Amino acid sequence: MKKLLSIAVGCLSLVLATPALTQAQHRGHDDHGWHGSKDREKYIRKREKEYDKYVRERDKQDRKYWKHEYEHDHGRPRWASAHHYDMRHHVYFSDYKTFYDPYRGGYVYMTNGRWNFSVNVPSFLINVNLGNAAIRVIKDVPIDRRPEEYYADNEDWDD
Repeated sequence: MKKLLSIAVGCLSLVLATPALTQAQHRGHDDHGWHGSKDREKYIRKREKEYDKYVRERDKQDRKYWKHEYEHDHGRPRWASAHHYDMRHHVYFSDYKTFYDPYRGGYVYMTNGRWNFSVNVPSFLINVNLGNAAIRVIKDVPIDRRPEEYYADNEDWDD
């Protein structure tokens, strides 16, 4: 008798719990779901409008960033092809005590005992044909290091 009673209680609980589980998984046949609801459509339109606004702002910021990048991208210097320079090492112009730093994309030169960096060609080199100037490709200084830090250790660069 106890066995029969426990089996009956188990079957009854299974029958009563099944509809609750199907409604929890939105498988029930009620009219309170999201299907065809005006509120749902309104929510979707609002969300899409906010997303479109976000995309426009993001694209605007991207255009501003890339415009800035293009302004500062100078590419290879004009004198590089004359020396068959491949932008993998620092270059030292011994006659002018000036470095070209490809990692930073500019020139390092000394004025008044201090090293200065300039993206543009320094004023004292403007009328100089750097394609004919004597250069020294410095291969023992890593490309990501500043060449002026190694100047004092290498006196033979000025030979």
